[in-house]
Amino acid sequence: MNILTESELKFWKENGYLLLRDFVSPAEQKTLGTWTKELANLPETPGKWMKYFEKSVTGHDKRMLCRLENFIPYHAGFNEFLNDARKLAILSQLMEEPAILFKEKINFKLPGGKGFTRHQDAPAFTTFGQTYHITMMVALDAATVENGCLEVVKGHHKKGTLPQAPDGTIRQDVIDSLRWEPITMNPGDFLFFDSYLPHGSASNRSAAPRRALYVTYNKESEGSRREAYFAHKRDTFPPECERVPGVDYMSKAGVYNLGNPID
Repeated sequence: MNILTESELKFWKENGYLLLRDFVSPAEQKTLGTWTKELANLPETPGKWMKYFEKSVTGHDKRMLCRLENFIPYHAGFNEFLNDARKLAILSQLMEEPAILFKEKINFKLPGGKGFTRHQDAPAFTTFGQTYHITMMVALDAATVENGCLEVVKGHHKKGTLPQAPDGTIRQDVIDSLRWEPITMNPGDFLFFDSYLPHGSASNRSAAPRRALYVTYNKESEGSRREAYFAHKRDTFPPECERVPGVDYMSKAGVYNLGNPID
């Protein structure tokens, strides 16, 4: 099933991303909002969904929800939505072979939420024996410059892995040399981007959240690694409710906290 046009595929290959406006209906947008609130209200529970927190960029010590991961085993609606035939067909067109889900998360970016340091996803994702991924970003709220929309460098997915800082993010002199372009989005817009595309975002300086789904897919031919990914992450960089006092998890986090504001 081919859904994307030749011009859309050409844009993807040249730029490393593809923005599809109004990809879901207003009714579907409302449903996604309801589901997201359901997940946000789930209690912190060891061994299940994974909730991560941060502190506000404004300087106070308020603990804020930053991210929620590993939720499709516990939410049938999201599981069906992220694995439906239409989305997989688009991802397979972009990947040029069948695609399967690798991992899922919601970044909440509440007011005062910190930004994400400029990075590429590929260096982290390839540690699971896979060579290539595509992330599907779904705007749950409007994404603006003020609230920290995604910023990318067009066409730089063709450059391979860029020089890195010790923490795995892009080296600062390289960041400064690139032309970063904001991608503003409305609720219901979908953004697909290449795992080698440099990207990042600023903090949320607005009074409203900038929630977004980030769902990553890999080539089916390279195997399903979703369960292995979350099992290893839970062991290496678990949610707060599973942490053992006295263990320095930040030093162990590695690829699981790449460019993130999570405490």
